[in-house]
Amino acid sequence: MEDDSLSSASQTARAMYFTAPRTVEVRTIDIRPPASFQDNETQLVQSRLAAVSHGSELLFFRDEMPSRIEGETITALGNTGRYPLCYGYMNVGVTSDRRRVFAFQPHQDRFWATAEQLIELPDAVSDDDAVLLPSVETALSVVHDAAPLVGETVAVFGQGVIGLLVSEVLKRAGVVEVVSVDPLEQRRACSRKLGCMSFTPADSALTEAILDLTKGRGADIAINTSASQAALQHAINLTALHGTVVEASWYGRKPVELTLGEAFHRRRLTLKSSQVSRVDPRLGDRWSKQRRLETALRLCGELRPGKYISHRYPLEQAQQAFELLDNHPQQVLQIVLHMERKE
Repeated sequence: MEDDSLSSASQTARAMYFTAPRTVEVRTIDIRPPASFQDNETQLVQSRLAAVSHGSELLFFRDEMPSRIEGETITALGNTGRYPLCYGYMNVGVTSDRRRVFAFQPHQDRFWATAEQLIELPDAVSDDDAVLLPSVETALSVVHDAAPLVGETVAVFGQGVIGLLVSEVLKRAGVVEVVSVDPLEQRRACSRKLGCMSFTPADSALTEAILDLTKGRGADIAINTSASQAALQHAINLTALHGTVVEASWYGRKPVELTLGEAFHRRRLTLKSSQVSRVDPRLGDRWSKQRRLETALRLCGELRPGKYISHRYPLEQAQQAFELLDNHPQQVLQIVLHMERKE
């Protein structure tokens, strides 16, 4: 029997909005199917779980997002980065015919979507794992951009969820040594469980370890996921001659100052940005965004990224969730919002 709550052509939804610096609100909004609505093409989805993107969403919460985001194609963002803004892109829900799906949709508990906007989830991938599909895809994209060779040593700066997933994918790709760097012991402990050597940024043993592993060369590749200019500088300083530094962070409007007259210049380093909305053209016709997404979905079932969820909040407590992330990031690994209705 079809769920009555999903059968009406006119519905309301609860949606989270960024409304001012460090302020979010949950509003009730009207939602309607597209004007060209056909039952077999458009589905009303009841959300179950949404994940917070700690990088981009914290920029919106702090009012640090740029006024224009080049190449932005996420439906959730629309054409504006101004308040009030309904944003988010990690949403797992159920369609009216009871199919579990993932969608790149904002933090709201109901939405209409076409078949092309929905990714049907296999039974083997839980909601907790599926909701982090974009994070896994981002990590896969970073590793593709870094292009490590078997036997190389890679340093990963930042062991939040993206950094941890990058480290996992690197280990699966055959990288002999992954050295991770993060100031927080909780994250370093997670990294060590993956088989990484892990250090704080201030640990003098970090440089010694990388030089020992590489017979004095330095890291073949350094990847920064921390959104820290100090970490990016550290990555540059520890990378070997002709090595590559991959910057995977989004800084928003925050300026970044680097010293490029020393290691960067003399070692002929490559500094490369990594952003998931495009596939590295070096991969040619072999890798499309669809293939990468399908691979990431398979990895969700293998890596089980839901293990990194540390905090769960109902949608109505989103303000508390963002305050925790803003004020006490050392306590948080991954926040998810539960969307169940009590009606």
